[in-house]
Order: sequence, then structure tokens, then C-alpha cells
Amino acid sequence: MKNWWMIGLLVSFSFLVASCGTQESSSQEYDPADEKEAPAPDMSGFVMEQEEDRILVVTSMNEETTQEGRAMWVSGVSSDPWVGKQVEVWIDGEILESFPEQAKAEKVQELEMSEVEGADLKASEALSTALSEIRSTEDILVVEMLAFDVDSDKWTVKLHRRGENDDKLKEIVEDKK
Repeated sequence: MKNWWMIGLLVSFSFLVASCGTQESSSQEYDPADEKEAPAPDMSGFVMEQEEDRILVVTSMNEETTQEGRAMWVSGVSSDPWVGKQVEVWIDGEILESFPEQAKAEKVQELEMSEVEGADLKASEALSTALSEIRSTEDILVVEMLAFDVDSDKWTVKLHRRGENDDKLKEIVEDKK
């Protein structure tokens, strides 16, 4: 019986210590300035080319304004395969305003594209395959459309050559890994 009383006392003491601790931490006032919001990326788009530690990121076309995609060579990335992936880029320092623009990456983060039901390939893999089949051009390509057709089990990749209004490329990619 004495042992149960001691256990009860220890449990009560534990609750008392825990509640004092939470009162202390809850007495601090919340200051929104303490919470630093992560900066927005400087650019987001598709990786259309890769050369060792640099990638060519091109934004999609804006169909409402028919504005062509922005293009930037981003250096300082890992040599992992990037072509076809959709990414966000944070720049470290200045952007050289050549065409395409050039900058050093502070951070490059892949955007997760949702998997398409019924497709074996991811959208990034379909785009990468299409780009590898087209890659006989020096032009900068912009993604117009990337779609999967369940009935034919194929991806349609529509690309536009930046700077040329009428020159569109359409690549059909078999949905096979």
C-alpha cells in the first residue's frame, strides 16, 4: 500500500512540474516578426538542358499574354540528372542579363509533379525523353503542353521554339520505363 502512495505522489509531482513548464513557455508573447518567411524563388520552370554543373531553366509560355518563357543558365547545381524536371531556383548574387540569363544557384529544388493515373512514366521522364529525341536544335524550347492519354498509353509533349511563333514541335512518347 505504501508503494502505491509513493507512485501516486511521483505521478502528481510529474504533472505539477510539467504544468509549470508549459505555463512558463506559454507566457511568452507571439511576435510575427520572429517568424521569418522563406523567400520566394527567383524563378521556376522546366529544366530543358544540362551541362555538367549547370542547367537551363525555362518558364512555361503564358498563353493569355503569349509571352514566351524566360530562360536562365543556372550554375552550381549537382551533377545529378535534372533534364525534364520542374524546379524552383533561388539565386546567389546577381543575374547576368544576357540571353539566356546566367546566375549562380543558392538553391535549386525539384517540384514534385503529381503522378498521372495509369501512366508508368512520370511527367518529368516523358519530357526528358522527348527532349532527348528532339535535341538536334540549338534553339531554346519552351513547354506548351505535357499530357498523358490513357487510351493510347502515350504522352504528348508540345514544345515551342522561343522566338519563332509558328515553329512548334510535337513529340509523342511511349509510356514505357
